[in-house]
Amino acid sequence: MQLFTERLSMRQITQADWPLFLELHQEPDVLLYCFDKPKDAFVKHRFEQRLPTWDPNSRHPLCFVVINNETQQVIGVTGFTYDGTTAELGYLFLPKYFAKGYATESLKAVIEWAQKACGIKQFKAVVTRGNAGSENVLSKCGLTLTDTILQAHTIANKLYDDLIYTLNI
Repeated sequence: MQLFTERLSMRQITQADWPLFLELHQEPDVLLYCFDKPKDAFVKHRFEQRLPTWDPNSRHPLCFVVINNETQQVIGVTGFTYDGTTAELGYLFLPKYFAKGYATESLKAVIEWAQKACGIKQFKAVVTRGNAGSENVLSKCGLTLTDTILQAHTIANKLYDDLIYTLNI
């Protein structure tokens, strides 16, 4: 399973992508508005959940590795978890690829593919209040802020609100 945009190629994650997945879960600039640095065993479990081949009946996460077409560099991951009704979107990119439009471009492609190929009509994403970059990505992808969960989680001993963005097609 592969997706393509003007600048990006995406393919389902494989065992060979473990170093990237681990780096994305250890890099302080990636974690800043996501979560505290998790233990390696937890990251490995999350990684292994994403390895089985995915189809629309799957309930494990679908994770695409995002590759820059020009440089062939792996730049991040994007995808969703589908519960049969709603696809919860997520993405992580290496810091040197922030603010270049890659998250928006990849997420738009994932949403379009999920709608057309899988018949998914409802999407949501959860973003930490203060993560303006991700809020912009979600807005550009057609999601709108529909709910706020106050003091939902802690990052670096500070409470943060979760902002819930949704898209119904």
